[in-house]
Amino acid sequence: MAAVPDDLWQHIRSGYNLSPAQMHETVAKQISWYQRNPNYLKTVFGRAEPFIFYVTDELDKAGLPLELALLPIVESTYDPLAYSHSHAVGLWQFIPSTARSLGLHRDRWYDGRRDVVLSTQAAIKYLKYLHRRFDNDWLLALAAYNSGEGNVRKSMARNRKLGKPVDFWSIKLPRETRNYVPQLLALAALIEKPEEYKIELPSIKDSAYFEMVEIKSQIDLNKIVEISNIKGEDFTKLNPAYRRSITPPRGSYNILLPLGSAEPLRELLATTDPRSWVPYTEYSVASGDTLSEIAQRFKISTAQLKVRNNMGSDRLRIGQVLYIPQSGKGPLLSSADEATQKSVYSVQRGDSLSTIALRFKTSTASLRQSNNLSTDVLQIGQKLVVKHSAAIINTDNTRRLSYRVRRGDSLYLIAEKFDLSIRDITRWNKISRHEYLQPGQRLTLFINALRI
Repeated sequence: MAAVPDDLWQHIRSGYNLSPAQMHETVAKQISWYQRNPNYLKTVFGRAEPFIFYVTDELDKAGLPLELALLPIVESTYDPLAYSHSHAVGLWQFIPSTARSLGLHRDRWYDGRRDVVLSTQAAIKYLKYLHRRFDNDWLLALAAYNSGEGNVRKSMARNRKLGKPVDFWSIKLPRETRNYVPQLLALAALIEKPEEYKIELPSIKDSAYFEMVEIKSQIDLNKIVEISNIKGEDFTKLNPAYRRSITPPRGSYNILLPLGSAEPLRELLATTDPRSWVPYTEYSVASGDTLSEIAQRFKISTAQLKVRNNMGSDRLRIGQVLYIPQSGKGPLLSSADEATQKSVYSVQRGDSLSTIALRFKTSTASLRQSNNLSTDVLQIGQKLVVKHSAAIINTDNTRRLSYRVRRGDSLYLIAEKFDLSIRDITRWNKISRHEYLQPGQRLTLFINALRI
């Protein structure tokens, strides 16, 4: 067996299996675009570094073409927090319906589409399925991955009826899909012969960037960041699936940490009581639950449970989230105590409540409440009290989104949906707050990808 090369790009080249012998003219045009935009390549290769070995290794194990390790560049620019106007999320850009069909679930704590490991496994499963469905034609399978299996089949059926070829280059597809496959093939060509195309590939080792630790009980993510001695932004980059500062209350989940930094977490899990891993547990009320049964299950009194959750009665609703103190020990926390730190922020030129909320991973409502604000208008130099997570304050989760207005949308509804202010939306798009929005109109939004 040949020695495994130490260069990841060589590993990827060794598994090429879908690049055509003859280059189509649209691939050549895409190569020229990449050559004219070296900064784009530098950015996407930099984003890929933490994930591309894992993706390549999993594709290799599954026996799939290793050009597919470049697909997340086309899909999401290798950004696990990418969010598209069609509500596709993550490295592999799964829409909600496809994600559900592949077993990627989403709740108030977690979004499986952003889980680097599970979304990659789902993508491999889906690509294998499409490859079989399109008679082992990878270009048609990739077209279906982008625009949907039904769209590709309808276009093939039209060509058959007219006696025309039904290969990828011959059928009629949306412009995005017609460009999608050439973009991937062009990237593969550049990486196969970087010297010929005069591009510089960054040095990426053919070895793991991260290691996984399985978590079987709920844990405070801030605690993991603290004991692992890593930066909050590095943690969020590897674990973007977690939507809150604690893991979900039920089930097993993986935490990814840079290689060599996981031992303190493993020691914590092996030597301490899980009840000490979070200041409280979150429980989602299920059908048939009663307050007294929940209190008994968690070995606390019904009175403590009601006080902790500011409840005036024993009435519960399915899906309601209850905060459970750890066995009644320690002070009772208010629901606002999830934000573990307060900072004083001085308003800068260009700031708004939305941009400040994005920066500190909090909400505009929290900023208004903490500062008794009756208006969204801010003054340069104004001091704001900001409640935020101590560990994840410096993460940059802001993403630009091109939002297509739907029938029935209003500035108010869009602002509510993305936790933005109407003032910011109108400022970003140079429109009046009284302007009537047209279905199909595009709005530029700057959103916190972890809060959607």
